Amino acid sequence: MMRRTILILLAILTLAPAAVSGQDSESLYNGWGFGFQVGAGGLFPTGSMGDELKGCALFTGGLNVEYDRLRLKAAVSYGQPSFNNENPYAVRDSEGRNIQLNATANPTLLATGVQLGCTVWQGGKVSVTPAVGLSASRLSWDINHIKYEKDDDGIERPMIEDVTATRENTLGWLASVDIDIRLHGKLVDRPAGDGQAHYTSSLRITPFVTHGRYGRLIPAASGCCLGVTVSYAGLLRLMK
Repeated sequence: MMRRTILILLAILTLAPAAVSGQDSESLYNGWGFGFQVGAGGLFPTGSMGDELKGCALFTGGLNVEYDRLRLKAAVSYGQPSFNNENPYAVRDSEGRNIQLNATANPTLLATGVQLGCTVWQGGKVSVTPAVGLSASRLSWDINHIKYEKDDDGIERPMIEDVTATRENTLGWLASVDIDIRLHGKLVDRPAGDGQAHYTSSLRITPFVTHGRYGRLIPAASGCCLGVTVSYAGLLRLMK
């Protein structure tokens, strides 16, 4: 099902520029646009990845470069999912005592993605832009290795012996759809002072799906993560 979805999106990106060629030939714009987006949303793992990790809030920001209806976008996302089960790196001694203080600590998720999209529909204040690309993500957390020593009263207490930074990386594919609802637009001077540009702001709603695999986890965790973000997007489109 996911492969079919990716193939459909790729077909749309291939055929859409030809379908819209000849339109906007008398546009006041020279075709180039530069923008940004910042927002928040949620991430929900599925498959065996969902067996290991819970969903989390997601904060994201990125940059966009546009030419006519094509859009190249790069974004960075941050979240803190928690483990459904005990952290797979948890270690216990022969007496069953936890010897890693942060063995159940929530990991930090840092993800980056690069996508190419094409606006396939635009009417009034709303436009729709599907996109596909690659994503790289990292789960990271610090583990405090401890040992038990007896104090002066003969009571065993945990003592921090060592701290280890743990990292799990994955590379996978990413597909999304930007639904832009224009908020306002105005003419501004170009940053270089040569002529004018048109700045527009939009409310961007982006459902997405990404796939990855954390092979070093025991057992290995793989699957898709579904999510949606709501962002403020600004675009500066150059004029002729």
